[in-house]
Amino acid sequence: MSDYANKMTRGAFVAAVFAMQGFGILAGGMVAIIVSAAFKAGYPASAYVKDALGSTVSEADYVWPIILMFGAIPAALTYYWRMKMPETARYTALVSKNTKQAANDMSKVLQVELEAEQEKVENLSREPCNDFGLFTKQFLHRHGLHLLGTTSTWFLLDIAFYSHNLFQKEIFTDIGWLPQPETMNAIDEVFRIARAQTLIALCSTVPGY
Repeated sequence: MSDYANKMTRGAFVAAVFAMQGFGILAGGMVAIIVSAAFKAGYPASAYVKDALGSTVSEADYVWPIILMFGAIPAALTYYWRMKMPETARYTALVSKNTKQAANDMSKVLQVELEAEQEKVENLSREPCNDFGLFTKQFLHRHGLHLLGTTSTWFLLDIAFYSHNLFQKEIFTDIGWLPQPETMNAIDEVFRIARAQTLIALCSTVPGY
């Protein structure tokens, strides 16, 4: 995406691709609602406070694997389509040294006729490039602050984002969105948590992205 986009819209394209995570979260919540609702209707059970063992029917073990398998479908399709995509023209021309294939790939993607120019590629190959490695003082001097800023902000974001996901059930219960766990059975709890998470994704996560 970033290689084929022009420099004026490259940032917007990359941001749009990353924003699809919000739609994935929303879709995951919807799948969880549908699957848990189907099992809830097909295998009714008592609340935990009434029957601790009976509140988790044996069929409840299939709920999570089914949700997980639905999530694997887009990943499998993405892998298949990526294997069908050509390498970027920059890699094909400068690393593989195949300018004709690079021109053909760019022609297909951009839907314009391009011709290979071997002389330009050779001139680019002769240009001086960085001769220092990743774990060197030169790299630290030139990119150390950038690397530290990027990794630290992502680290702090992930602490807040993923810890919130882990403890959402307790938060929902404390604010009254969910009843106490002992008043529900296992499948009903999955359904109610998925419904609350989907509502947050619909009203906050997707617009936020």
